[in-house]
Amino acid sequence: MLLELKKVTKEYPLRLRRGNAKSKIAVKNVSFAITKGESVGLVGESGSGKSTLAKCMMRLEKITSGQVLWKGQSIYSKRFKDFTLYKNIQMVLQDSSASLHPKMRVAEILAEPIRNFFPDEKNWHEEGIKLLHLVGLDASFLNYYPDQLSGGQKQRVCIAKALAVKPELIIFDESIASLDSPSQKSILEILKKIQKLDGPSYLFITHDLESTKELCDRVAIMYEGEIVETLTDWENGQLTHPYSRLLFDTMDSYS
Repeated sequence: MLLELKKVTKEYPLRLRRGNAKSKIAVKNVSFAITKGESVGLVGESGSGKSTLAKCMMRLEKITSGQVLWKGQSIYSKRFKDFTLYKNIQMVLQDSSASLHPKMRVAEILAEPIRNFFPDEKNWHEEGIKLLHLVGLDASFLNYYPDQLSGGQKQRVCIAKALAVKPELIIFDESIASLDSPSQKSILEILKKIQKLDGPSYLFITHDLESTKELCDRVAIMYEGEIVETLTDWENGQLTHPYSRLLFDTMDSYS
């Protein structure tokens, strides 16, 4: 077991008039796990708690209750170091432009995590070329600045940057949502090829069930902060929650 969540809840305090205090529950009693070499989809509408859950997994948000375990050890333990977390778990966000330093060339962007996590590695240039090849770009892109890249090319560089530290799990948070259909399909194919090369496990967070079907072994459906259903195949007959049925009906109407 790589990553395991046990009854994770995240509440945000709300301060109302007259000093009254309440809390908003963004994530409620969420439990699931990801194993080595697995692709898991986390699907739900905007505001369902998907991104908040991802931040909890990355220790960017502190959970209110429950446990987030990496190979059986709590990531919130004082003994669990940042280096261990970010060496093993990487995240690719939707906004690739905000994820890439505008004044750094792609070569520098890829070399930075290599230097941080593998200080003895001297062949940064060669490693950068290998990473670009993995995501379908050639060596010439090392000389480009982010504003010289298309949206799809930027996202590929973000994926290459995540791969640079050789993580065991990559979390994709709506990472292809802003791309056109051909770019989406191209990146999904790249992710599948990378994983076949003994690559990392994936948590693929999205509101798009079609792309999840293309990439993932199973899918957890999130609604109003809870996982209401986990599917291991794509047959409507196993659906029990109304929101799950709505998602599948929507997908069928566009297929």
